[in-house]
Amino acid sequence: MTTDPDDGTSADSDAGSGVSADGGTAPDGGTGTSAGTADLTYPATDLRGFFREHFGPSMLWALIGIGGSHVLLGPIVASAFGLFAVWMYLFIFAVRYGGWELAVRYTYATGRSPIEGYRSLPGPKNWALWLALANFTIIAAVVVASVGVTSAAFAAVVVPTSSVVLHVALVGLAAVFVGVSRYGLLERVLTGFTVAVFLLIGLGVLVGPPSPEVIGTTLLSVPELPVGLYVVLFVAAAGVTPAGFSNSVFLGSWTVAKQQGARELTERGLDPENEATHEYIRAWVRTGKRDFNLGYAFSFLLLLAVVLLAANVLYPTMPTDENFAVMIGSILGETLGPWAFYAMVVGGFAAVFSTVIALLDGASRASSEVLSVVLDREFDDDGERRVRRALVAAIALGGIVPVLAFGALPVTFALVITLTVAVVEVFYYPANWYIVERDLPDPLRPSAGWRAYYAVSILLVVLFGLAAAASELGLLGGG
Repeated sequence: MTTDPDDGTSADSDAGSGVSADGGTAPDGGTGTSAGTADLTYPATDLRGFFREHFGPSMLWALIGIGGSHVLLGPIVASAFGLFAVWMYLFIFAVRYGGWELAVRYTYATGRSPIEGYRSLPGPKNWALWLALANFTIIAAVVVASVGVTSAAFAAVVVPTSSVVLHVALVGLAAVFVGVSRYGLLERVLTGFTVAVFLLIGLGVLVGPPSPEVIGTTLLSVPELPVGLYVVLFVAAAGVTPAGFSNSVFLGSWTVAKQQGARELTERGLDPENEATHEYIRAWVRTGKRDFNLGYAFSFLLLLAVVLLAANVLYPTMPTDENFAVMIGSILGETLGPWAFYAMVVGGFAAVFSTVIALLDGASRASSEVLSVVLDREFDDDGERRVRRALVAAIALGGIVPVLAFGALPVTFALVITLTVAVVEVFYYPANWYIVERDLPDPLRPSAGWRAYYAVSILLVVLFGLAAAASELGLLGGG
């Protein structure tokens, strides 16, 4: 049993959360501690209830990263660094965890998306919202271009058609699917995609683990690479692994779409400063962090499996734009046989295409929220659906135009775009910390230990962003 340093209660204990075994009522049978709080809806804490009612937003969050950071960039990094990439990714995951953990705290504790919190950040009116809107549309479009091209490269191995044509068709198909699908269907379809890829890659690692030669050569030593290339690959990985920080808003949007968290407080006019609501808030924050921790662990294990396979098969030969899909297919083909080459190609396509779908859905939801807040207008269901469909179409079009202009370049697009993300998305981490400290009641704010962690990790994230900017400006020397 573990203790959450923030609230001093067990993350596993039903008694500590104020939830009955099946969730939904306080342990005292609903008597409550103050008028108006007796019948608050507590989350389920048993495993069956948790997975049935609460699990899901973190898996959609994980999907956004899988296409870019796992299937696309992970093998490139592993092919250059070998198994030393394992230590790099452990460090990156440890540093970047707080950016999303803060968003989970905020959404579940307030029942609101972080977007609503950004509205009151210090500075000119709505500046953070306009910045976020540009991020959710422009940056999302270029990321769709990158991961969409990768899905097209995989598809082209099986379907002998131009990758550019396939990219246009696939992004268009993803846009239609997102435009007509409800959240529940989206969650089930994409979770199925992710689990299938995880099982396939996991099988490859079990059957063909890294060779003693690769382990001895690369596990504990940094390969001799040009300084520029070392920094570019590291900060590119640090920019999008396991996802971009803007996805903390998507995570909040999916949570709100699931209609969970402390929404009852605002809907019923209850004061979160009232001590009687604090155990309720803690219960929901624990539930949100439980969901996110599972998604975070899943994302890391999948990336670890990809690195092990890619280091064993590809090191020291990096994939190029021309042979990317074939080389990725080979990481299973050389381990399990010719059938596995095509299984990996299909699995890689499913993972990357899932990212396109998840990104279109998350970016359109977040952008719709931004517009609602900026315009101070609450859309009804039909209005929101129309706005989201228009945004999906715009982002999809933005993901198609660069490929029509420059061609299908999965590796080139990946490195350029991930460096850009490392620079522009630094903002979200300190912004999430600020709104948590401002909007949560004092007894529910992060502990001193968490605050020290946030401060150190934000400093490192800023350094990653500066290094990425220097790389893009050509200030680091030969790549």
